[in-house]
Amino acid sequence: MVGVPGKSKGCNTCRRRKKGCDQRRPICGQCEFSGYHCGGYNRDRSFVIHPATNAVRRAVFLPYVAPNPLSLLQSLNRNALDSQCRGLFWQYYMPRGDCMCRDQFILQYGHPMNWAELVRSLPHEDTSLSDAFSALSISGAARGNNDTRLINESTRLYGKALKELQLALYDPAKMRSDQTLMACMLLGLYEMLQEPSPTSPRWLAHAQGAARLIQLRGPALHREWDAHHSFLASRVPTLYAAILSRQATYLAQQSWLTVPWEKQLRTYFDRLVDAAVHIPGHLETLDLLQDSPTTNTSRLLHLLKECAALQTQLNKWRDGTKPSAVPVAVKHGAFDPHLYPFDTDLWFANHLFAHARLFYCTCSLTLAEAALEIIRLLTTAQESLVVDKTANKSLSTLFDPEPHARDICRIVSYCTQRDMGALGPILVEFPTTVARQYYQRIKRTEATQWLDSTLADVRARVLYAHESMSKSSPTSTNSQAGNCENPVGEKSDIFPRDELKAAPRLNLTDTAHSPLTGLSTGIFVREDPSIYYQVVGSDNT
Repeated sequence: MVGVPGKSKGCNTCRRRKKGCDQRRPICGQCEFSGYHCGGYNRDRSFVIHPATNAVRRAVFLPYVAPNPLSLLQSLNRNALDSQCRGLFWQYYMPRGDCMCRDQFILQYGHPMNWAELVRSLPHEDTSLSDAFSALSISGAARGNNDTRLINESTRLYGKALKELQLALYDPAKMRSDQTLMACMLLGLYEMLQEPSPTSPRWLAHAQGAARLIQLRGPALHREWDAHHSFLASRVPTLYAAILSRQATYLAQQSWLTVPWEKQLRTYFDRLVDAAVHIPGHLETLDLLQDSPTTNTSRLLHLLKECAALQTQLNKWRDGTKPSAVPVAVKHGAFDPHLYPFDTDLWFANHLFAHARLFYCTCSLTLAEAALEIIRLLTTAQESLVVDKTANKSLSTLFDPEPHARDICRIVSYCTQRDMGALGPILVEFPTTVARQYYQRIKRTEATQWLDSTLADVRARVLYAHESMSKSSPTSTNSQAGNCENPVGEKSDIFPRDELKAAPRLNLTDTAHSPLTGLSTGIFVREDPSIYYQVVGSDNT
């Protein structure tokens, strides 16, 4: 509006020159024609100074609220507690010393237990993941220090994480996220540490829940690095849960055996799991045939041949393992307070090789029990048994469960040494349960009694430290505790001193007497045991 101050809508340059502006944007035509720089249409701010009256002061300034020192202190204490307990958790849970894996190939491409390490790299904005990891970390620190307050705090965080996880499962965007899957797996691990039994309903619910989450995500989402490691770690618990329920698992589908590896490399442990995922389906078929009112001998014979072919494949995996990954038989320690029913233990170069052999023995024992039941049904039906020619062995030798159950027991001492941390006892829980059921069935009481006594001591020493402290003898003096050293010469502050004699120990620092002399973990740099496995004659790629 001409002649009225403050009403002109022209650009700043035209207003300053007092020229008519055509208000063209972004540059007005008057400035463009005259060659001036157009100042635009944004007006400069003007500040009006006036006395600060009480009315203005109330309108402008917000009341000051002093922070609550108690809430601030609690926040700082919680952050410090989380940081400290998470550091202690890795010492408490992960293997160390000679049990650590130094194989760079496996660490980079297929470490099956490396999923817990991925928690460090994932963003913790997800509340369920953060609370689940905090509950797990504080629980581990509480058991190592017999702190009831920390145990209560971990229980509270566990309940909170469960609630947050339930809310995330109802959110379509969060349900398929890596954080939600990791939170579910961490809560399952929490249950294993609270109640280390593979038949625990709560652990089984978490294992089946994680399996369902992975199935809903689809195989294509597990081709990338982080999601692929979570998928690898979930396969073994999923398979164990499927064996317990005797129902086929989706992991046996062809898409789940191929798509997740389109961008990753397989290790020899992955090849073992690829074969073993078919076992629950065979168990389900056997149960259906047993429930049938009539004996279907043709289907039983076909199932027996499938079991024989699968066991042959598992044995090929075992025979194709590189010599450096093969266990070494050592004499059982003299400090075992229980009557050990076998002569020797099996010792390994690192915990991954021990886990792989345990898994092989567990699957072979389960498959042998199923095959023997098929043979019993066929014998009852008076059908002639056909020896599997492709295996080049008799069925009685191929499906002999005794060596597998015996080897599971011989691996227990390795997995329950202090350097294995809390992971070792978790690895042997399901295999020893299967072995105990076998020995109970054949009525070998010395084996079942040794398993019961040894695992009870291990659970008290590693997983239930807060309970065992009240049942054990008084705490040792500092001088006595100073003599309790782990095999690599480091004093352990994680486990109770007075419970360290439950399993035999080997001083691996003495190379002249070490059972692994010549098999030092230093030789595993960038080696994959599956290389030799492929050369032997595997058809897998």
